[in-house]
Amino acid sequence: MSCLTCSNCGFVNFLPPESQLPTLATIQSSDSLVSQLLRGSQPLTDSDYALISAEIAKLERLRSLYDTQFQELDSRRRPVLKSLENRKSIYAPIHRVPRDILLEIFHSVCDVWRQNSLNLSGPLWVLGRVCHVWRDALHTSPASWSRNVLIESPFSKHVPQILQTYLERTGDHPLSIQILHSSNKPTEDGEIMPLLLQSCYRWKKLCIDFGVHHAHHLKSISHLPLLQTIEIHIVDGDNYSDYPSDICMNARSYGKQPL
Repeated sequence: MSCLTCSNCGFVNFLPPESQLPTLATIQSSDSLVSQLLRGSQPLTDSDYALISAEIAKLERLRSLYDTQFQELDSRRRPVLKSLENRKSIYAPIHRVPRDILLEIFHSVCDVWRQNSLNLSGPLWVLGRVCHVWRDALHTSPASWSRNVLIESPFSKHVPQILQTYLERTGDHPLSIQILHSSNKPTEDGEIMPLLLQSCYRWKKLCIDFGVHHAHHLKSISHLPLLQTIEIHIVDGDNYSDYPSDICMNARSYGKQPL
């Protein structure tokens, strides 16, 4: 098959010369016959059958050649559109919003999210996947990840890795954290509670709703230098337990925190 290549854009024309392939105009000269056959006003003779069959073969060949050209055009068009989109996006108004205002907008979105902070469909995770500017703004803002942290069971097998990433993004910023772990299955602790307790020295506001089988973790808390408020609920089955309220009094910097 002969072809022609454009010296400007490199497009390859796979259509053969006119002398090798009847043009569509030539084939369309028999349209009146086709219309009569479709309306049933003229019987299909052997010669008509041969003509129509030959034209079908020619049209199939034309379609195949055009399909090839369309695919070639589309493969060249996609990177052009991508490059065009990237360059136009430079002028998008969102790129001129100051970082601090952008973060305030993100915080407003996060404030209406009342689900598990480790849910990857949550706003902090999703907003960070929109573009490089947003990702950079969030990943360099520990305060954004430290606000209203909600850790809620049940925990999937991937939660330890997600929690580790989340805590890393909080940096050394004080944490306002709520832990809802009311299950009475001790096997559900896994790596979650040890990871959370490693950050206890950064807890500023803490709310814990525990099943009694998980309450023993609080005994290992030894340092709460930033803690301002704490609320603890320990559930034994369907009832709140009279578990000792001094369960984390081992914390040397506990101060006067309401229980």
